[in-house]
Amino acid sequence: MPAHAALAALKAAAAALSDEKGRKVIIGIVIAILSPLILIIVVIVSMLSATADHNNAALKLSFEGGALSSQVPADYKLHIENMRQSFSSLEDILSEVGNECESPDGEPDLLRMKAVFYSLFFGSDFPQTHADRAFVDCFLTYEERARDCDDPDCEDDPCEEYSVAIPIADLPTVYDRVSTLTGREITPEDAANITEIYYRVGSGDYSSRHPDSLEGGGGATHARIAALIAGDDTPFVGGNYASPITGDWRSQVSCEFGTGYVGHTGMDIAIPTGTEIRAVAAGRVLYTKMSSGGYGYHVVVYHGGGIVTLYAHNSRILVSEGQEVAQGETIAWSGSTGNSTGPHLHLEFIIDGIPCNPRSYLP
Repeated sequence: MPAHAALAALKAAAAALSDEKGRKVIIGIVIAILSPLILIIVVIVSMLSATADHNNAALKLSFEGGALSSQVPADYKLHIENMRQSFSSLEDILSEVGNECESPDGEPDLLRMKAVFYSLFFGSDFPQTHADRAFVDCFLTYEERARDCDDPDCEDDPCEEYSVAIPIADLPTVYDRVSTLTGREITPEDAANITEIYYRVGSGDYSSRHPDSLEGGGGATHARIAALIAGDDTPFVGGNYASPITGDWRSQVSCEFGTGYVGHTGMDIAIPTGTEIRAVAAGRVLYTKMSSGGYGYHVVVYHGGGIVTLYAHNSRILVSEGQEVAQGETIAWSGSTGNSTGPHLHLEFIIDGIPCNPRSYLP
């Protein structure tokens, strides 16, 4: 009986579809059933897009100033004004510190300092209380030096001692000091967010879709990498490369270098979300980012000798900019963030700023 009933239902449906009036009725029923689901999806996507635009607007207004529209929500307006006041305080303090700096030591990177501050304190109550000399000192170390004075009657040699403020170039050290000061750990995700803010503000691009597009060979990403290692004479760490995953990567390649679409500058390895991604060689983390498009959550490692590897579309980042990593160390978990249609690792080898086929290097 069930089989006969199913067959009868199929015949009735076929008959209805063959009739124009019946077809319209069925289509109307399907639309009525799916409309709420479609509406929910559209609303969610719109909310996410609006939220991204809203956050980027707050970022631009905080860093670049400008009039605050009456349409800006009251709470966001207060957060932006608080951040502007905090930035002003940091600038004043850094101006005073500048008198203690001595070329060629230079001065701390104010934009980086602001990016760290914004990431930690935007939206908090009274962030201005944290914009003090103690926070600025997290980016500095001090050294006692001596020099001769201009007094011809001075018999001391040297006759004057003074303190010099020296910027700390090692970001992990800076993050450790900020964590100790604030009592809040700066996680790898925090560090990636700081880098995202740093480059967005530095490039002046506050769009929801950051230009880390995979189209056209990585665009801004490869140019940024080339600029970051330009003039660096660190030698290659040497030795053979290792697989970026446990087991055989060759049997899991889903898209080769230079295929799939124009500008595919890496090799895709299809693996489940959460798979451990390992550094193929020892090196230093050049930077990490959490882009909404393009590479998604990605890690860039410099191995010296102009050789860089990039690991994209991760679900989680486990290392921070400036961190030294060993060959085989887990640096991320795989995922499908950014411009991705499914869980995989997009691996790139970038030699002197030019993407090369990873098959030429992996064992």
